[in-house]
Amino acid sequence: MVIGPLFPALVLSIVILLHFGCGGVSPSDPAGSTSEAGSPTAAVTTATFASKPERLAVAAYAVNGVDVELLDISRTGADTITVQWQYRTELTPSVRLDAGDDPYGLTRDAYLYDSAHEKKYMVVEDDSGRPVTSIHIDDGRLTVSPDAPLTAWAKFPAPPTDVEQVAIHLPGVELFESVALSQ
Repeated sequence: MVIGPLFPALVLSIVILLHFGCGGVSPSDPAGSTSEAGSPTAAVTTATFASKPERLAVAAYAVNGVDVELLDISRTGADTITVQWQYRTELTPSVRLDAGDDPYGLTRDAYLYDSAHEKKYMVVEDDSGRPVTSIHIDDGRLTVSPDAPLTAWAKFPAPPTDVEQVAIHLPGVELFESVALSQ
């Protein structure tokens, strides 16, 4: 059997197709081709399953087996703070969260507390009186699983610019204390 001059090009094409076209890391993947551990296999796993963002703090949620991970708190304007968190579990099958009939049930009662000025900052409301937060409709599918966490966010009035840390209350979770504000 004679190997023609196009055989190496064919093999290379197949390798590229398998790597980029079947769940591998894409050329535009901002994470690169390796994970924090430096393993190319872990990068494929990260691309295939829900990636686990960097977290500021973790606390147990009121539903057994579910944790709440505080992901970000930052000034998103001169007068606004945005907090982002995620509900995660390692249990299978999925775990159902109960937000009741309120689409804002997971976010409405969140607040920031500025101990330096002894002031509580409640969720910002829009012109219609609705909370400026993520909306979660509990139609029986409000669940989390290891590969499908639920992300939530809320906007708050910003404390004075000299405030560098706040406490964060999220419904169903113990208070996250002394959380640094990122600029």
